[in-house]
Amino acid sequence: MKVVLANPPAYYDDHHRHFIQAGSRWSFSMFVSPGMKEHYLPYPFLEGYGLSILKQNGIESVGIDACAFDMDKKEFVSKIVSSKPDLLVVDIPTISFPLTIPLLGEIRRQVDCKIAVAGGHITSLASETLKQHGVIDYALLGEYEFSLLALAKELEKGSSTSIDDLAGVAFRKGDEILVKRPSVQKFNLDEMPYPDRKDYPIELYHDFEIAGRPCVQMLTSLGCPYKCSFCMPIRVMNQDSPLYRRRDPQKIVDEMSYAKDELGAKQVYFDDDTFSVDKSRLREMSRVIRESQLDLPWTAMGDITIDEETIRLMSNSGCAGIKFGVETASTATLDGIHKTFMKIEKVKQFVKWLRKYGIWSHSTFIIGLPGDKREDILKTIEFSKKLDTDSVQFSIATPFPGTPFYEQAKQNGWLATDDWTQYDGANYAVLNYPDLSKGDIEDLHRLALKEWYRNALFKEIKHPRRIGRIIKAGSVRYSIRKTLSHLRGTL
Repeated sequence: MKVVLANPPAYYDDHHRHFIQAGSRWSFSMFVSPGMKEHYLPYPFLEGYGLSILKQNGIESVGIDACAFDMDKKEFVSKIVSSKPDLLVVDIPTISFPLTIPLLGEIRRQVDCKIAVAGGHITSLASETLKQHGVIDYALLGEYEFSLLALAKELEKGSSTSIDDLAGVAFRKGDEILVKRPSVQKFNLDEMPYPDRKDYPIELYHDFEIAGRPCVQMLTSLGCPYKCSFCMPIRVMNQDSPLYRRRDPQKIVDEMSYAKDELGAKQVYFDDDTFSVDKSRLREMSRVIRESQLDLPWTAMGDITIDEETIRLMSNSGCAGIKFGVETASTATLDGIHKTFMKIEKVKQFVKWLRKYGIWSHSTFIIGLPGDKREDILKTIEFSKKLDTDSVQFSIATPFPGTPFYEQAKQNGWLATDDWTQYDGANYAVLNYPDLSKGDIEDLHRLALKEWYRNALFKEIKHPRRIGRIIKAGSVRYSIRKTLSHLRGTL
């Protein structure tokens, strides 16, 4: 039994549109020059942990990240075929789903293997997807590391009847589609092997690199108590679970030490769902990191609930940057998406604390959320400029299947298209509100990027504070290209 885990290719027919595949919280693509590899690319943790667990259990397995290796669709098919899998597992996001399914058909015609598809899209639409696409034998639902292991073991034994009892798997049985929803994952993160870094080498992945390269992406926890209506990882993959799974601080430091000594990491990025839930754990983790004397800077995906004293301790332990979501400056819109803990005055104070302790601030905003009017979005753009974080992300509100946002859009008739390749939160809007059209949202998204980068460039020329870190991190070329593209009003 040989299992191949695969991330879909970066390119399909257009070699300028680079798709960001499994690993990203939201589907999108980037328009890049051919051969440009210095751009955002998240580590696919479900694949990485899944592969390590298979190897740990003695199952022959290989990981192929066709996205990270910049493969196009022909190279992807050729690579999979030459690997000769018995079970092929592909984690396919919404944006590339209709583009990747035909490739699975090409693979099936050349290799006699079972094909399983994972990810948020098929988790939400398992029954209809299996009915529509006969090339898919199995759907792996939600967090699939252990359901994949169970499926591989049963297939290795040649058992078909016992597959009926597997949780977290959907499949055909005669004319019937059986969907076995997964139970809530209660595994201990400290007992998990490290995610695979051999088939998924750290040099290929780039996210929040502000203190050194290569930067290794790691997890310190899983889960989030907040229930934002647009959040696919929590609302779909995590099944709205109330569990917040934490790693022991010493185990985190052990992995950091491994990443530095064995992988050559110059920075760590903790890409948790939210790093900030348990403040006592953050303080303890900061203490353990500092006492380890690792001298390895780290950044994290957090939120504005971190208090000043915890921020001070984080800074003392090497914290170089924090990402956090603001989404919008409209209180009514924040309430509507269930992000009620977000208060504008708290955001301002949080950014001041980060600056006080020398921590890079990266804020994220979403353009076109339910309830937003044009004037609300213009207000959000102005707020983002005054907030003056060190970097920023503006995405387009995109309702992914399985989220409350998607159901709300569907019920209200807001969906402008059912072409999944347009569900691209960096480039295209798919919503038409009564007071805000698809075109309006796209125009305002471009305006937000152009206004923020113009404002940031002017301030940087007058009072430089970002350029030193960018040079140190080795991200100058990418930062220049990104800034110029946004100033031109293009992506």
